[in-house]
Amino acid sequence: MKILHRAKRTETQRTGVTGVARAERDNDRLSHKLKSGNIAVLDHIDLDRRHAEMLIERGVRAVINVSPSTSGRYPNLGPQMLAHAGISIVDHVGPGIYGKFKSGDKLRLENGKVFRNDVLIATGTELTDARIDDLLRSAESGLSTQLESLSVNAAEHLRREQKMLLEGAGIPTFRTNVRNRPVLVVSKAYEYEADLRGLHDYIADYNPVLIGAGTGADALLELGHVPDLVVGALDNISDRGLKESGEVVITSASGRVTSVERLEKAGADALTLVGSGSDEDLALMLADSGDASVIVLAGGHTSLVEFLDRGPTDMASTFLARLKVGTKLVDAKAVHEFYNHRISAWPIIVLVVAGVVAVAVAVAATPVGQSWFDAIPDLTSDITTWIKGLFS
Repeated sequence: MKILHRAKRTETQRTGVTGVARAERDNDRLSHKLKSGNIAVLDHIDLDRRHAEMLIERGVRAVINVSPSTSGRYPNLGPQMLAHAGISIVDHVGPGIYGKFKSGDKLRLENGKVFRNDVLIATGTELTDARIDDLLRSAESGLSTQLESLSVNAAEHLRREQKMLLEGAGIPTFRTNVRNRPVLVVSKAYEYEADLRGLHDYIADYNPVLIGAGTGADALLELGHVPDLVVGALDNISDRGLKESGEVVITSASGRVTSVERLEKAGADALTLVGSGSDEDLALMLADSGDASVIVLAGGHTSLVEFLDRGPTDMASTFLARLKVGTKLVDAKAVHEFYNHRISAWPIIVLVVAGVVAVAVAVAATPVGQSWFDAIPDLTSDITTWIKGLFS
């Protein structure tokens, strides 16, 4: 009797996506752990565009989300961006996965299942393009609910931060002079690279005060601009941002700053801004408190979906911060559009030269003009003789 042995599946025979897992319950801290080819394990209900861009920039191969990447409250943009970037998503696997692997373990994803050493450790939903489109269409009905909750959250935020919003309490006196000067606040939320490239000539001509909102300082440094100020929570500011920015303002809702050893190591003499809200919102408030003439925002939130994508708490903060700044605030894309359509000096110079040449040709066609042109060789000879006499 012949005994048949089932062959063991080799690595090349396995299907799905394989990579080293990196896990962090704090989504903002996760970026520091990720490397190209990793599988990111996170807990992020309604995955927003900012975190999706971070995952794409880090070059992750796949994402495992403990929570629903789209809950149906509103049509968030994160899952669609990941799918378009070719990043696999296994969604809503549940918090139990954290006890079944360690950060640094190799995981494999296949058809919504998560394996460690070929042992199934979690099951979720694989988000394909079609599935994401269906979720987004269903989520559009949740917009009205989100807008209704905005008023409640805005009222709570105003109650908590009314002294800062109305009186400027908690905003420090900083050295950088922004009074009656244009200010450029850079956030690293949405399309910041395109915004900054579009503002290249504007920055060169107007020399605005450059403020990096948290990681926005790195965005400026990457394109060769040195931030005059960096504003944000200490965990959101890189060591390079601390060292190379002209001035550092650390934001804190409680007024306490942890990890001060990073400041000491970077040699940064930081101020503290007491207030809740995102780095972007507090940077706008800081610029406004310094009486900036205009505030241009690059890489910030502009559309309704991007606004809702922030979540209820940050959404209220953004809403009130922009009401406070008012008409001073201008989006970078608008500046780029108008600035690039201004009349350049070169067309005017060319037009003037062409006019002078046309007049010269017209004059040369007249008897008087002909006599003038006939006299040019004699005049040139006289000038040459005079110049030579000066040096003889």
